[in-house]
Amino acid sequence: MNENPYLPSPPANRPAQPWPDAGIPAGAVPVEHPRRPRVWPIPVVLLASFACYITASIVAVVLAAFLVGGPDDAAMFGDGGKMEQITKSPLGLGIMLVFPQLAMAAPAVLAAFASPVPVARRLGLVRGNWPIGLWLTAAMGTPLVGMISSAIVGALLGESESLEEMSGVFRALGESGFLIPLALMVGITPGVCEELVFRGYVQTRLGAAWGAPLAIVCTSLVFAVFHMDLVHSAAVMALGVYLGWIAWASGSVLAAMLAHFVNNFLSVLAVVLLPEAVAEGVPPAVDEVPLATAGVLGSVMLISAVCLLMTLLQSRRYRRNRLASGGEMQILSESGERSWPS
Repeated sequence: MNENPYLPSPPANRPAQPWPDAGIPAGAVPVEHPRRPRVWPIPVVLLASFACYITASIVAVVLAAFLVGGPDDAAMFGDGGKMEQITKSPLGLGIMLVFPQLAMAAPAVLAAFASPVPVARRLGLVRGNWPIGLWLTAAMGTPLVGMISSAIVGALLGESESLEEMSGVFRALGESGFLIPLALMVGITPGVCEELVFRGYVQTRLGAAWGAPLAIVCTSLVFAVFHMDLVHSAAVMALGVYLGWIAWASGSVLAAMLAHFVNNFLSVLAVVLLPEAVAEGVPPAVDEVPLATAGVLGSVMLISAVCLLMTLLQSRRYRRNRLASGGEMQILSESGERSWPS
């Protein structure tokens, strides 16, 4: 049975029926419908994730300072100049990025193991109902979503000081020959850890309890708040909604992980390789962008727009509706005929 973890689970003893409105034979045992999933564990897990993230961030800074600069730097890690030296070290940045992300994801993974629902289903780590090709198409739609959102937020709220500092660190490391490892690290670590927490644990619970639209919006709001910067939070809200829709429509958090990875990977490349104004979503003057750069940027945006449109159109072929009798889904093919998953 191919189930969507973002919809309620079917009861284990549900008898097979050809259609949802089929009558139940006389004398049949009444079907037990699943209870609505509990929502209260979500804020508990989120608070635990936030506490783990903050604690791990402090530990990571001290550890990075010790490994990069020695015991003296670890004792004075609050020094601005020392911190800049540490963050521009591949080892230092790697520790400060990866360790807190892993710590943030730990409570959600532990809570999933404690859940009566199988871990893979609770976290959305299932195959889903989209083909792999549609995962890739949806992932390539993220650059357009991110670019438009950043441009709108930048025009309304201005620049973020923390984002400018982070961009400076990325440029320094990228120009030193660490570009591809940096892009992979920034793509994989949040792409896996943040998706496990938000589109994995949080959205699967909310989707089963409240329905997809409210679950996607609420999860995206929490996802945005976790970035702890007004401009950055506003900019990633649209991305969060898109990732939430991908997870729900595909029936798998793995598709959202891939899209998150592509967004972050290409964002790092853009920050390092493109002129500063373009990377931050600010339309530059014509003579500020080399012709080759403009061609590459335009090609990426065009491909992203086409992929986004194809994703929206193709996803209708794999849309699933929950049956009135439980959580099992039916597939609506192009012709509109119902077919049952095996």
